[in-house]
Amino acid sequence: MYMKHKMMRVLGVGALMLGLAGPALAAEGGFAYVDLDKVFDQFYKTKLADGQLKEQADQYREERTKMVDDFKKLQDDFKTIRDESQNTALSEEARNTRRSEAEEKLVELRESENKIRRFEESRRRQLDEQTRRVRTKLVDEIKETLAVHAREKGYTAVLDASGENLNGVSTVLYYDSKADITDALISLLNKGKP
Repeated sequence: MYMKHKMMRVLGVGALMLGLAGPALAAEGGFAYVDLDKVFDQFYKTKLADGQLKEQADQYREERTKMVDDFKKLQDDFKTIRDESQNTALSEEARNTRRSEAEEKLVELRESENKIRRFEESRRRQLDEQTRRVRTKLVDEIKETLAVHAREKGYTAVLDASGENLNGVSTVLYYDSKADITDALISLLNKGKP
């Protein structure tokens, strides 16, 4: 019982010291908060990168459209030759020739279909990888600018107020809006905007 009472006193003193140290730390260096989602969205380089990625995706779509058009033409050719191979007005020899041609077209058709599938998978991977690289580069630049700004202002820590936990609740439940440096960070990042 004595040990338990002593331990409670130690914990109480520790909590009191933390309670007193918290405001002292905040007054000394302070904590700042930033909405990284907003910063990322309003960073001019994000918009430029999105434009470039969209342009590349459009080029891929055009390539795919051309491949699909070629595939449809092959399909039409196959159907025409197949129908001719079943035409009783043609001689047996002509129908056999058409059947052979239809089989060759069918092989060509399947190869074309596989080529489109491989193209789509390859381009999707390339676009996903490029998007990941671009996002990482932009986030690194944001973090670098944020770190410089935080050191200049003497902040002890900067917390992201845009995140949510697994329950969909904001990870930062309250902060004084005076400690929000989102707009200042956006201004710093967009200083070099052409």
